[in-house]
Amino acid sequence: MNAVAAAVAGGAGILVGPPVAAIVYALPASGPFSVPPRCWTGRPAPRRAIVLTSVLTSTTAALGCSSLPLSLAQPAFWMFAVLGVALAGMDLRRKRLPYALTATLYLACTAGFIAEAFRSDDFGPLARASVTAVFVTAGMLAFALALPGQLGLGDVLFAGAVTFSLGWLSWQAAIVGLLAGLLIQGVVVLAAKVHRRDRALLPLGPALVIGWFLTVVLAG
Repeated sequence: MNAVAAAVAGGAGILVGPPVAAIVYALPASGPFSVPPRCWTGRPAPRRAIVLTSVLTSTTAALGCSSLPLSLAQPAFWMFAVLGVALAGMDLRRKRLPYALTATLYLACTAGFIAEAFRSDDFGPLARASVTAVFVTAGMLAFALALPGQLGLGDVLFAGAVTFSLGWLSWQAAIVGLLAGLLIQGVVVLAAKVHRRDRALLPLGPALVIGWFLTVVLAG
């Protein structure tokens, strides 16, 4: 069953690669975000970016979904794998994590988790995921307010989405995923310091996505 899930998820990941690349490259440095016309062609992303994005969306979706048991919550993890690639790319290029995409992750997880909770008649994972997301979001927001300039609201909301998703799996997964992302970010910041680069411009989103992905794969 895992092999079938990996094949389906990976195939779908390839198909959405071009539009994911398109929205990454269409994101402006500031102002409102909108999906570009004819995004299914990949434009305005260059061809090599379309290919790389398709490989990433296919790989993260296939490995992530194959690591999890088949359930109504699985599509939410597929969505997170795909949009996680988009958000990481946007943060790398523009230092932005659009609220619309983060909200889409929350909605996808909420729908999938509620559906699976009713199907299995077990609301424990849903409650755990919700509590984890609230506490992490509140903690990250407090940190952002205490140390202005270190975290943006987009980082705060995305960290909450990461722990909401991982909290469905277990308390440990949520904690490990968040700490893994922060540890990866710390290593990147340290490397930037050694090479005398501007640490203030380093995005947090890609590190959180990597932490989420590694946790999902290992948790399975």
